[in-house]
This record gives sequence, structure tokens and C-alpha cells, in this order.
Amino acid sequence: MNFPRIKTVTVDSFDETIPVVRFRLVEIGGMNYHLARDIGHHLGLKADEDGDYRSALTEAGIPYNDLAIFDRDQPLGSHALLTEAAFNQARLVKRG
Repeated sequence: MNFPRIKTVTVDSFDETIPVVRFRLVEIGGMNYHLARDIGHHLGLKADEDGDYRSALTEAGIPYNDLAIFDRDQPLGSHALLTEAAFNQARLVKRG
């Protein structure tokens, strides 16, 4: 069985006052999916007890896939994964 694997993207600004941003992507069937766990706080979502954002995504009507993923053949467990379209939809949700 072939399990999704993680790719990490790092954004390092030349402006030292801006912190380095890292987020992970998972490629499935040629499509990249964002890990909600990495981007949820940037979007102003409230995390669940396990650190993921399934409840906030469900409440906002944002579709996600819930899959077990691996990093370097080590299981990281189940994660909410967002397509690019779902990520853009989440960016537009107004927070209280």
C-alpha cells in the first residue's frame, strides 16, 4: 500500500523582522493538499484538542479529506487535508 508522504515548504524573508514560515503539503494523485494543522492558526481558525482544525472546518462548511499520513516512513496519524480551492475558501471565512 502506498501512503501519502509529506513535503515541506519554507518561506524565509530577507526582512529579519518577519519570521520564517514553514508548512507542509501532501501530494495525492498529482494534487497538493495543505495540512490544516499547519495553516489553521494563520487563517484564524480554532484548533481542536488534538491540534487539528476539523471542527472549525466543518462549522465553516470547508471541505477536507481526513487521511493518515507518513513522514520518512513514520506514521504521523490522521490529518485534515485541504485542496488549494478549500484553502482559498478558508481564507475568505470571516472570524468573530
